[in-house]
Amino acid sequence: MVDILLKTIMFVPKFGVHSLQVGFIASKIGKQLGLDELELFYCGVLHDLGVLTSHKGVLLDDINNEFLIKEDIPTFEAPTKDHTLISAFVVSKISFLSKRFPNLSASILLHHALPHYLNESSTRDIAANVVSISEEISKYVLVNDEEMTYDDFIVPLSAIKNRFFDFVYDAALSVLKQEYTRWMLYDIKAGFNREKLIQDYYIQEAMSFEEIVEMGAVLSYIIDSKSEFTRAHSWRVANLAGAIAKEILLKEEEFFLAGLFHDIGKITTPISILEKKGKLTTSEMDIMKKHVYYSYLILLNHQNEPWFWPAVRHQERVDGSGYPWGLKRSEMTFKDKILQVADYFVAVLEPRPYRGPNTPEKALEEVQRAVSNGVLDPGPVSILKELVYGGFNFESIDFMSSILKDISDFEKSLTE
Repeated sequence: MVDILLKTIMFVPKFGVHSLQVGFIASKIGKQLGLDELELFYCGVLHDLGVLTSHKGVLLDDINNEFLIKEDIPTFEAPTKDHTLISAFVVSKISFLSKRFPNLSASILLHHALPHYLNESSTRDIAANVVSISEEISKYVLVNDEEMTYDDFIVPLSAIKNRFFDFVYDAALSVLKQEYTRWMLYDIKAGFNREKLIQDYYIQEAMSFEEIVEMGAVLSYIIDSKSEFTRAHSWRVANLAGAIAKEILLKEEEFFLAGLFHDIGKITTPISILEKKGKLTTSEMDIMKKHVYYSYLILLNHQNEPWFWPAVRHQERVDGSGYPWGLKRSEMTFKDKILQVADYFVAVLEPRPYRGPNTPEKALEEVQRAVSNGVLDPGPVSILKELVYGGFNFESIDFMSSILKDISDFEKSLTE
């Protein structure tokens, strides 16, 4: 399941390239030094999660190479920066990784620390320094379209040699001598081998439901940097789909996960479209609709999981008017139709840039109208109606993971 986290990061323009490059080169330097290659990969990929936060008023769409390079300039006054504090805090909330790699969060925290703040006998601090030099290597690749030779790396790295332990610097140069390493960095930039890289560093251990939900909360935090609606929407759909399933004795957890991940592809959707107050143009609607395609790609490794197809078919419609496949009633399962109804209802229930929120009763009227028009299946809607008029507390679907609140509170503490 951790591949969902990695692939979501991969799909963030510019940022995803930088993250994968740093993870790759850090793993190779770590291996050269006898460190845990896998831990260094995750340390590198996740090191800048705090850059994605909107605490500085910067949205995902604003992140470009220039922004990444500026954020990665270390300070001589302190061993940490705002984004390293947030990155470390966010990663600490993914218990699956924290238990697997106890030093992961601490190494991320210190990845901008200069050597005089670090202990060269500490594995944690060495890993931080490895990520630091890996960032510099990635930055050179990002700004140079023509492939750099080994000698091309020597001059810029030698100018900042004092930022790194001597043995880390020497290991980095040794790794850069390998053509494979240099070519792979440019392949990542060009869009090649990214999937293979994630597969090579995939952790095979199964995650518990609770651990998956924790990871989903962190992803919701990342996507929230795109739009406030996205985070709230996914959690509401997860809770409502689970409530509908529970009413008919289906497995609530399956539907919760389907709702949690169904809109993950919106990481690719421009904020100008997500937040547009007027009607979307045809071309804008095509871009908006494509988020389901990206959800499909991000989640594809889990196509045998019972929640996968309901998640990626949530925009299909029983009359064949949905997308991305244009499936009709008999081509979908009842589970698919539950997600479609939950997603539709929550979308009408919530506020949007162009209107305020609706009551559950009003949202149900809209859903029933969609049934009358042959768009939604009446079966899940009849269950939803029982919830609306049966005393179900719809405020309960506004449940937010404590993880999201913790991250939000932590960000505020840095800006106040």
